[in-house]
Amino acid sequence: MNYSFWEKYFIESPAQVTIIGAGIVGLSTAISIAERNMDLTIKVLDRGHLSYGASTKNAGFSCFGSVSEILDDMQANGEEMCMDIVKMRWQGLSKLKERVHPEIMEYQACGGIEFFKKTDVETIEVCTQAIPHLNELMEGYLSIKNCYQSKPNTTLSAFDSTTIFNPYEGTINPVKMMQELYKKAISLGITIIFGIEINDIRMDDHLLITKDNLHINYQKLILCTNGFTQRIMPELAVFPARNQVLMTLPLANNPLAAACHYDKGYIYFRQYKNRILIGGGRNLDLDGEMTDNFGLTDKIQHYLLDILDSIYPGASTQIDHWWSGIMGVGPSKYPIIKWLDDSVLAGVRLGGMGVAIGSYLGEQLAEEVTNL
Repeated sequence: MNYSFWEKYFIESPAQVTIIGAGIVGLSTAISIAERNMDLTIKVLDRGHLSYGASTKNAGFSCFGSVSEILDDMQANGEEMCMDIVKMRWQGLSKLKERVHPEIMEYQACGGIEFFKKTDVETIEVCTQAIPHLNELMEGYLSIKNCYQSKPNTTLSAFDSTTIFNPYEGTINPVKMMQELYKKAISLGITIIFGIEINDIRMDDHLLITKDNLHINYQKLILCTNGFTQRIMPELAVFPARNQVLMTLPLANNPLAAACHYDKGYIYFRQYKNRILIGGGRNLDLDGEMTDNFGLTDKIQHYLLDILDSIYPGASTQIDHWWSGIMGVGPSKYPIIKWLDDSVLAGVRLGGMGVAIGSYLGEQLAEEVTNL
């Protein structure tokens, strides 16, 4: 990169708080710090020309967990940890709506619907029987009533006749969300610099080395790198997970009216201005999709297209665009909030729920830094 002196001086100028990652967590953290202490100088660095991982590449779901997904998480990590994470998601969504007006990010309070295969007899029975207990938990943790409701499927004949409806979920436009967070951050005096890729963190020297050999000193450093964390801090238990997504052209008589979940949350679909968005399917190839390289694969593309045609016959011939995003996952969905030394704090591993948990995580990271 051919930096001028002015550019180099600007980028390398130290700030009291430096954040790596300008996605939802990075910007939310910066905003929360500035709201607590306007006197702190804050700099946010990102390797892309937009937030690079999943913040602008996700499907735009304002959700906190379908029944089958939550039951799966409870089996893996226990009820208490699972519900603590659900509460984080709920609090994060509440903070996001407080910070970004719902109309600006095109929020639709359309609810969420979990669909099942017709052959998933045992899964349907387990999920429907769990509804009363889960509703008690949701009321206790989130203070909401009748969160999950068994409803007849009246729209998608390829799926089972039983669905589970959640009236508290919705959809957003993730780019509109990020644009508003960016404007909010700028209005608070936060410096945001794109196109800065960090190759090395020299913790003993409080120094960042960029791909272009810039040297950036830091006082307090916060890592909000999620799916790309392994590149600069491989000792943290967070790993990349790629999700592939498609959007159709506008379709007449589009049957979708909610945020839809399927297969323990591994498949998700919704409508956007009469188009159908569908994504996920990484459980078909968990090892192959554990990558931070953007891209598409025939296996998952064909799988998504088959599901798309079961939703709307013939829609697979009406594809407008494909893309992929990189999430941060690990052995647990519990986010990592950890001091790596006296000056470096990590806030990563959103478990595929960045829209929901990102604002919550930003608040927690800000509290850690400003309470020192």
